[in-house]
Amino acid sequence: MTSDNLWQARTETHPDRAVVTLSGELDITAVDQLRDLLTTTLRANPVVDVDLSRLTFLDSTILSVLVTAYQDATAAGGTLNLINPIGHVHRVLTVTGILPLLEPGDTAEATPPHHA
Repeated sequence: MTSDNLWQARTETHPDRAVVTLSGELDITAVDQLRDLLTTTLRANPVVDVDLSRLTFLDSTILSVLVTAYQDATAAGGTLNLINPIGHVHRVLTVTGILPLLEPGDTAEATPPHHA
């Protein structure tokens, strides 16, 4: 349990990747803990899938953490993928253009899309 029990994270390590499953609601109160979790996980595993199937809310500060983690992973020769987003989380990631950038198998450069 983290950040006043609003969210949880579970990490599973596999031979070719780590899977971080996030659940609950992620907002500005979770930024430091999530950043630390992703940084630590990416240092130990070049490929990290972030499973969002149990995440019900995220705000712009979390979007920033996810994009920064993706950029850091790519710069180090690895990758960070967002998998299984649903509901509000899927909509936010799609509307902001972040989901196509961080979906598995994407070849986009490690730069978030620019909006006019």
